[in-house]
Amino acid sequence: MKIDLLNDTLNIVRKFRPIHLHWANIDLAAGAMMCQLAFNRLPTGKTSVNLTVNLVLGLAVFVISSMNRLLDNRKPARTEMKRFLPNQKNRITYLEVVAGGLVTGIFIAFYLPPNVWKIAIGLTVISGISVWLISLLPERSPLHTLRAPVSVIILTAGILAFTLFSNQEIVKEIKYSAALFFLIVIQNFLLSSYYQSVEYPNVSNVAGLLKAPLSGKIIHFLTLAIIAGGVGICLHTEFRYTQRFSVILMMMAVLQSFMLQNSGFMQKNKYKGMLIVMVLLIPLLIL
Repeated sequence: MKIDLLNDTLNIVRKFRPIHLHWANIDLAAGAMMCQLAFNRLPTGKTSVNLTVNLVLGLAVFVISSMNRLLDNRKPARTEMKRFLPNQKNRITYLEVVAGGLVTGIFIAFYLPPNVWKIAIGLTVISGISVWLISLLPERSPLHTLRAPVSVIILTAGILAFTLFSNQEIVKEIKYSAALFFLIVIQNFLLSSYYQSVEYPNVSNVAGLLKAPLSGKIIHFLTLAIIAGGVGICLHTEFRYTQRFSVILMMMAVLQSFMLQNSGFMQKNKYKGMLIVMVLLIPLLIL
């Protein structure tokens, strides 16, 4: 038994590739956690951090996004999950890991503050129902375009709600920074949707509905709006941490526009999905 377990572990290590972190949604969960930690410290940078809240958020993002990918695995147009989970045994094993994450998250959630606990349960239920309903749609249904907007709302609500309901006083810096962060997440998901529509033309998403030129213009417009908002916050706040956070948001926006401009490099790069999601890790620089 011990030998089999050791062999299985060695096989997993030997077959591991960095792209597996993206296919398993580890990068997205880590990005959500980093953003929540950075946002939670507004406006002074000295606000106490509740690591239990952050861990529950990371597990929730992992479970919800993994269920989304498992449901996508049934669709012939999405080949990346076929490579990640090539057979039924792999899918069952991965589902067991996801179930373990769900049970762990539920157990840890009991240690959350009462108001945050209710938010966690509510977002989890809404997310689960949304993923399930969208999974029932036919492969070519235009309603698949709702996937990205729903994901944006749920991810942003999770990151911001945990912070807003944990703070006794919501000052203007938190409100304005929340608005800019919402634009960042919209831009990130639209950029991801853009390259998905290029790689999988038969899959319905927002970028495919808007067409590539308009999607690109929206991404660049969001960059300009985030830069304008970030500069405005820097000029009208006395908190240095808030200023640094605004600069980080502007960097993220510019980087996402840069990724769009360098479409030749991105389309040839098998890590493009991972690179886009890793933009959400940039707030780590100010923690």
